[in-house]
Amino acid sequence: MKKEIVFSDYDGTIYIVRDEMCENVKAIGKYRDLGGKFVIITGRSKTSASNVIKEYHIPYDYVICNNGAIIFNRDMEKIYDQGIPTDITDKIIRYLETKKNIEIFFYDEADKIPYHHQELLKIRIRTTDYTLAQTMEDEINRLFGEDIIVHSAFPGMYYDNHDYVIIDIVSRKAGKENAIKKLLEILNMQKEQVVTMGDGRNDIAMIREYNGYSMETAENEVKKVASKIFKNIAEALEYLRIN
Repeated sequence: MKKEIVFSDYDGTIYIVRDEMCENVKAIGKYRDLGGKFVIITGRSKTSASNVIKEYHIPYDYVICNNGAIIFNRDMEKIYDQGIPTDITDKIIRYLETKKNIEIFFYDEADKIPYHHQELLKIRIRTTDYTLAQTMEDEINRLFGEDIIVHSAFPGMYYDNHDYVIIDIVSRKAGKENAIKKLLEILNMQKEQVVTMGDGRNDIAMIREYNGYSMETAENEVKKVASKIFKNIAEALEYLRIN
């Protein structure tokens, strides 16, 4: 087994449909029994990720939350984080105050919180206006792109995204690809030992950087950068086992 550590997105990758979860969880367990490390890397908060891990009994070694802004060990203890500077958050909020028909959520290392000028790990914007969402993503990138990373998720591409668009903002020093690099440094592991798996826009950078895989249900932009495409994570892990 050449790839000794897997970094997998959760929504749309580990979880696509409920009926496949038992098969996927067993495959993760088998991969770990063979000596591989398995890392869940998600846009979800610690609380949200912990809930699905418990619900489906997902085995893991590390969890990376909020699109790479924070890393937890197997005991869900924080081992690294990278927040958005408060002055940048204040500027983003002033920009968002000029927009209508949006909801704004702020996240610390656990979950949603009220904002009182403290450092945040993630800002989330939600709207039903798809055109506005694309405009906002473009404008936020133009205005604040030196300091933050922004990703949108459209209906059908996110676990709780039914009729609205979600825009997630994290520090430029976060991002899934940067969190992977940091964890590899901690573990003294090499890039060649890594495989990444995902389905959404926030997975593109890590898939491209680590020559990773996507699911058949992934966005077309993601499949274009993937080295291989699989039906589900169980199929991908079986491929790793025999190669």
